[in-house]
Amino acid sequence: MSMTDDQFDEYLDYCYENLEEKQEILNKEYGIGDFQEYWYDQETSKIQFKNDGKVLLEFSVVFIGSWSNKSNTWLWAWANNSMTDEVKEQSSILKELKSITGFDIFTKEYFDCDEAMAHELTAFAVEHLRAKGMYISPDDKRKLFMALIHPLP
Repeated sequence: MSMTDDQFDEYLDYCYENLEEKQEILNKEYGIGDFQEYWYDQETSKIQFKNDGKVLLEFSVVFIGSWSNKSNTWLWAWANNSMTDEVKEQSSILKELKSITGFDIFTKEYFDCDEAMAHELTAFAVEHLRAKGMYISPDDKRKLFMALIHPLP
């Protein structure tokens, strides 16, 4: 069973609106955007937010994918050879979005993608993972998108 283009667009709007609300809550409750630095670890699937070198907040994460602003392409985390096997395995749950939507884009490893579409893919992923929101690790060449699953004590 596949969604029609209209159903897909409605589902995208739903996921995107939810993501925006989640990001607002993350900013209000946790001040996600206010930390001096962050550090993530593939081995433990967590991200830490720090001020003055001190960890003030930790979240468990699922890596979603990366977007290159040089080539305007998307690479799913489950297909990324620079990711650990554990990360790839955790991320591979996102392939289920193909059976939900009927759209091949969720099982295609690598494809042309603009930044707006990278955010849309992330909205689908955050919704599917029932995550608290997303975090984007900025880099000169690419941005790594992560789903923030839950805060760690």
